[in-house]
Amino acid sequence: MSKFTKLDAIRKHLHLTPPPELQSPARKPVHAPATGKRVQKNLSILESDAERLKALAKRDGLSQAQMLSAALDAYERKAT
Repeated sequence: MSKFTKLDAIRKHLHLTPPPELQSPARKPVHAPATGKRVQKNLSILESDAERLKALAKRDGLSQAQMLSAALDAYERKAT
């Protein structure tokens, strides 16, 4: 079991994902696959954008990495 899979299992055990009845149908979390090589990039973003990212990830029960992945997916869908 990788560290990331174990962390996801702990999050689920601690119920950090809001119950389905509190989530609107249009805002269901999009979970990125836990596979693949992980890298850490130093991103220079505005402090206000970092706070927005943190708040949205918390609201939807995602990690900030999953939130960024979902944003990239949405951007790619829109662009095509």
